[in-house]
Order: sequence, then C-alpha cells, then structure tokens
Amino acid sequence: MLRFSQTQIDAVANMRRSHENQHTAMNSAMGGQLLIGNASPLPRDVWGEWDKESVQLQRTILAVFNDLAASVARPMNIGKLMHYFRTVSDSGEINISLDGRSKAKADQPVVDYHGTPLPIIDSTFGFGWREMAAAQTENDSLEGDGRLNSLRKVAEKLENIALFGDANIKIGSDTLFGLTNHPMRGTRTTGVTLNGATGAQWQTEVKATLAVLHAMNFRENATLYVNWDDWFYAGTTDEVTTYKGLTIAQKITQMAGVGSVVPSSSVTAGTIIAVVKRREVLQVLNGMPITTRAQFRANPEDDYNFIVMAAASLEIKYDANDNCGVAHSSL
Repeated sequence: MLRFSQTQIDAVANMRRSHENQHTAMNSAMGGQLLIGNASPLPRDVWGEWDKESVQLQRTILAVFNDLAASVARPMNIGKLMHYFRTVSDSGEINISLDGRSKAKADQPVVDYHGTPLPIIDSTFGFGWREMAAAQTENDSLEGDGRLNSLRKVAEKLENIALFGDANIKIGSDTLFGLTNHPMRGTRTTGVTLNGATGAQWQTEVKATLAVLHAMNFRENATLYVNWDDWFYAGTTDEVTTYKGLTIAQKITQMAGVGSVVPSSSVTAGTIIAVVKRREVLQVLNGMPITTRAQFRANPEDDYNFIVMAAASLEIKYDANDNCGVAHSSL
C-alpha cells in the first residue's frame, strides 16, 4: 500500500483546511445564516471515516500493487508527468602487455533515457446541499454507496495499471506498460492449466518461469504473482508424487529461487509472473496515494462534490541489452 510522504500529508491537510476556511468565510459573509444553505463545514470526523475506507479498500483489492509499493515505492512530485531512467551501454576494451603500454581503443558508453508516465486516476461523487444539511443536523458521516464506489474504482485501476498498464496513457513515444505487457519482459507459454495441474507440473512451470529471469542474468529470489483461484487449488491439493505430506503450494514456496508468492484475483488464470523486487528493476511512482478532495463551491446552494484521486504508476526498468527483471508465463 502506498504511504503518504510528509509533503503529501501537508498537501492534503492544506486542501482540507482551505475547504473549511472557504465555508467559514462564506458563512460570515451571509451573516451567519448559512446553516440554512448548508455552507458550514462537513460533519465532524467525516474525513477520518473516508480515509479509513480508503485504507481498507487498498488492503483488500491491491494485492500486486500493494506488494510492490511496500518495497519499491518512490515519492514523486505531483507536478511531474514523467519519470526517467537511463540505460548505459558497455564500453572499453581490454589490453594486456608486458611493458604496460596500453593499446586499448578509447571508448565511451552510450546513454539513453526512457520515460514512464505518471497519470492521475480519479472518480467523483457528491451530495445535494440539503442532504448535507440533514447530515449536519444529525452529526452523520454521510455513508453512501457512491463514495465507496469511487474509492473502489480508483483502487481497482491502480491494480489494473500495475498488471496491464494503459495504452491510452502516452507521452511522446513513452507508453504506460504493466507487468504482463511490457515489451522488454521475458515471456513464455505455460504448458498446462494450473488449476488442476499436478505438483510436478506446477514445479516445472515455476522452474521454467524462473529460468527466463536467469537467462537475463537475474539469478536471485523472485516474487511470484499468480491467480488467486490457481493458488487456492495449489494450497488445498496434496503434492502426492514425491513430497507426501505437503501441499503443492507448500512445495512451491520451498523451491530455490522463490522468495514469496502473492495471489491476486486480478492476475489472469494460468499466469505466473516472476519479479525481482529491486529498485534497479522496477519501482512504484507515488505522486499521491488514494485521497478524497472536496471540490470548490461558489454558492451556499451548490452541491457538495468530491473527487477520489491517486497518482501512481509502475516503472519497469531494463538495461542496454534489454535484460528485464520481469518474467511472464501465460496460457
């Protein structure tokens, strides 16, 4: 789950403080009669309730996104549209001699820059000013399906972007890609349907997926992202071929090269995604975690409209030889 940096906390607090001050000024301008027109501040603790809902939704929905954000998140200024990383080619030659006179050709590396867009994801909801007036009278926190729907839509889009990117988010030649469609990821075809495969077949598929990473010189423990139903099957089915007493899932987590396994309902069935979680490989760009912001109201009778927003994306890196620490096996 994305965490607020101190700068982001200050920005959200200032936005909400400004919202309250605006209504206080509006109330003063109208001689203190704005309770009739409902321009007083929101009911007490309403922001706390909404922020709590946001945290709960992130924890339940964003399995892949949260796992990455917990270890490789990078705070970004909300004003930045792109983040760049660079690839550096190999350079230099070796010369060996007895007299120490170097005849190696002078050389220099080729440096290229690659960008990842940082989009703002938002969804809106609102209340009529008379609804707000009634809520203030009863000190109600305005429970509403519209608010929860907006929170859920933003949370689901963050997970979707991590896995599939968004072809519509493009700046110049730089497109927002995800784990399953980045052009530099290593790919292979899964030979069997995992939900129903034997323990030996599961091990073969995991080993082959990790071998894709090894071929790109990533020989270290990787995190596996799999379909939730596939992993449920693996966790409730015995590995009867060789390792009696263990489930398939237990055997997979004991395999060399497997750091952890994260199941998600957002991952397509039959898919195994192996990721080396290092900042040199990928990072979650964090412009703003999910937050709720009140929209401007010019008149006491204006509706109360709110925007749920987040600014985040997944940056997947690769080197000058197109080696990428993401391996993707799919049916």
